[in-house]
Amino acid sequence: MKRKKKLIFLTLCVFVLFLFNIGWAEESATKPAREFEVYNLGEVVVSAEKARVREVAVVNEITAEDIKATNSKTLAEALFSAPGVRVTTGAKNTPNVSIHGFNQSQLLILIDGVPYYETKYGSLDLNQIPTENIAKIEITKGAASVLYGANGLGGVINVITKKPSDKPYTSASFEMSENDTYRASATHGMKKGIFNYWLNYTYAKSNGYDLSDDFEPRKTAINKKPGGTTYRVLQDKGERVNSDYESNNFWVKVGIEPTKDSEYYLNFHYLDRDKAWAPSIESLQYINSKPYFTNFARLPEYKDWGVDFDAKQKVTDKVTLKAKLFYHHHNDDLVSYTDETYSTELADSTYKDYILGASFFTDYQPVNWDIVRMAVHYKKDNHQQRDDDYLPFEESESYTGSVGLENEFNLIKNLSVVAGVSYDWFDVDKTETTVFDTIDKSKFDHMAENTPTNDHAFNPMVGLTYTFSDATKIFGSVAHKTRFPTLNELYSSAKKGGNPALESEESWNYTLGVSRPISTFAKAGLSLFYYDVADMICKGGPAWTGKLLYNVGEVSLYGVEVNAEVNPLDGLTLRVDYTYEEAENRSDGKVTDDVTYVPRHKVDFAMQYQIPVIKTKLNFDMTYVAKTYSELPTPQSSATAVLEASDYTIFDAKITQPFLKYFEAYMAVRNIFDKNYEPEVGYPAPGRSYWAGLSVKF
Repeated sequence: MKRKKKLIFLTLCVFVLFLFNIGWAEESATKPAREFEVYNLGEVVVSAEKARVREVAVVNEITAEDIKATNSKTLAEALFSAPGVRVTTGAKNTPNVSIHGFNQSQLLILIDGVPYYETKYGSLDLNQIPTENIAKIEITKGAASVLYGANGLGGVINVITKKPSDKPYTSASFEMSENDTYRASATHGMKKGIFNYWLNYTYAKSNGYDLSDDFEPRKTAINKKPGGTTYRVLQDKGERVNSDYESNNFWVKVGIEPTKDSEYYLNFHYLDRDKAWAPSIESLQYINSKPYFTNFARLPEYKDWGVDFDAKQKVTDKVTLKAKLFYHHHNDDLVSYTDETYSTELADSTYKDYILGASFFTDYQPVNWDIVRMAVHYKKDNHQQRDDDYLPFEESESYTGSVGLENEFNLIKNLSVVAGVSYDWFDVDKTETTVFDTIDKSKFDHMAENTPTNDHAFNPMVGLTYTFSDATKIFGSVAHKTRFPTLNELYSSAKKGGNPALESEESWNYTLGVSRPISTFAKAGLSLFYYDVADMICKGGPAWTGKLLYNVGEVSLYGVEVNAEVNPLDGLTLRVDYTYEEAENRSDGKVTDDVTYVPRHKVDFAMQYQIPVIKTKLNFDMTYVAKTYSELPTPQSSATAVLEASDYTIFDAKITQPFLKYFEAYMAVRNIFDKNYEPEVGYPAPGRSYWAGLSVKF
């Protein structure tokens, strides 16, 4: 395996060096015009360029250029090196994204301001979303603004897509890696008068990934219920078991802009992914009675599609309106197998979800120093599932709404004050559960109706920012946030952890920061954050209730984030981000102060350099993540063993060479030093991998 990788590496080096010479010969090639514009209707605030509310929280932005520099092919990969953000991969080969200790279901993930999630679990596979259509990613930590709507407990990730510029644009790319891994993409966009459109198709396929050469096999606990626990080795050295995938993605954007004060767009996406579930090498679940279920599984269908309609109209000089109407659909099939050969099917479960909703925004500026903003969100979530194909579909429906009012004052020069409040509510209209015959569990008696759940909350916020004459900026905010339980947390069967008595999670989020340019070629920022979380939902509920999920009580998350960027030479950029965080369980009767999945340290470093004349781009990235706990003892299960994922440091690099005016070739290496690590215990990450690609743009 090492010899094969070295041969590939040397071949690619020769290829890139050859292109250097061509690139040198094309020194006179002109720089291409901007290929896209940012889809400003994807912003949540109507007049985003004027909104000071973005400046009172910790906000990071990942641009299309940043994504390209890190050779990120999916949204999850693009978020990997973002400050304060942690991306791991665990069950179902699905990336798990967290911000400052809040997991993905406690965040709002938006595409152009529209929620993107599965209605049962509150999150979706972000590897579904290719980066070709992303203009920028806005990461808001603490989520001070009340305009985003409900359930943004710890932050918001808003993916804003591309729209065409004045110049017609066409591109195509092809790239490949080991294990028959390859990816192809084609894009075309054009603007003609008041009409414009943007089209993209991306295809990706892989037979899986290789583990580090330092990986050492170990026995996996296979927990059969009933049947007891057995141990055997499921993962040998080399290729990761059951890690293949195939995906097809379509994106369509069609719009008209009759005047500079009006825009109307229709967006469509279709994301289809056939993927495997690489098994945990720590322990596996095996339900050995009907309805059967095992972690030896594949997802032959994991599909999302959606239609969004966006409109923006300036009514008067003082009033601007914006509206979003959306319908998103998700369905997946999970096939369980009897063992690691994946040859004999045991069960076939199916999920069908849809989200139907609307959002309305208003900007009203009565005077030049005061802006009033209002947002109204309302959506219906529908979830249908069956645990095997002989069962009927269970169905759940819920409604979530939010009305937010926010006022921005700019009465004093350089000082902005933002205050707001939202009223959020959550109502479960219908929940059905299959009831089995107590004797013959292959039969069912009827569908039982669970007790509906409803909740509501007021969420206030206030923030300010002040800019000094030397461009030093200070900011601070206080915001209360609420996250309602997911349908899975409320209504899954007792053996899966459902608990209809769960309370909503609440958090008071505090932020204080400063940023300033140090010189003409350097800038830096520092922010402090403190999150006081109440009723956090965790595993390990009281034994007498038979529930696995419960409200743990109080958890504190606090720390500091430091960012610095230096441009010492033309074409050279150095950036470093450091996040220090403490997580403390402050609940009564706690067994430990520690909290799962929160690293104390995270460091991200990036270097970008473009060599003069020959235009060769060099990119180097490093990410360090400190150790985390995957499992901890609880008051209800004090004998639970502590599972700890060790710290790791990952190095990536990319070299890009333009040539023949329209072409570009690149070579990238991920995990340069072939680090063997498990970001989640039981799920070893990929070892070193190589990519080579070619693109054309005109």
